[in-house]
Amino acid sequence: MIDSNGRIFGKINIVDLIVIIAVIIALAGVYIRFFGGPAKTIAVDTRFYYTFKVSSIRESNLEALKKSIGKKFFLNERISGEMGRLLSVEASNAESVIEMANGELKKAGIPDRYDAILTFEMTGRVNDRGFFSPSLEDISAGIIYNIKGKYNALTGNVLRVWQE
Repeated sequence: MIDSNGRIFGKINIVDLIVIIAVIIALAGVYIRFFGGPAKTIAVDTRFYYTFKVSSIRESNLEALKKSIGKKFFLNERISGEMGRLLSVEASNAESVIEMANGELKKAGIPDRYDAILTFEMTGRVNDRGFFSPSLEDISAGIIYNIKGKYNALTGNVLRVWQE
């Protein structure tokens, strides 16, 4: 079967056979990675909604937000990064957790500051990987964004994303 030169059936070298098998396995891996697996999901423009929380804002910022209802907001970093149209603003007195002298934690109100939950509507891309803005910015719960509108600029985080 293997002759004195290390060839199988006198035709092919063992080292050559191992190299050929390794190349075939590598090519199969590349094919599966780029062309195999589940079919790619087509992303279509779809309307979806998300809530965005801003904390400890001044009353003037809150009033500017209420004036911005129905207007578009954008990512603060670039003008093309649309973040949707503001639908509603729900405000509450801002609270902070403070540590008492005895080590106990207690919630306390912050004077003249408000927390607000903003609800946005956006037409973007939706697929099995998530929700994306028209500029393909991922819109997911927990992500912090700097956004700006006509009357103000805010930093907050996405609480929830859904599609109706």
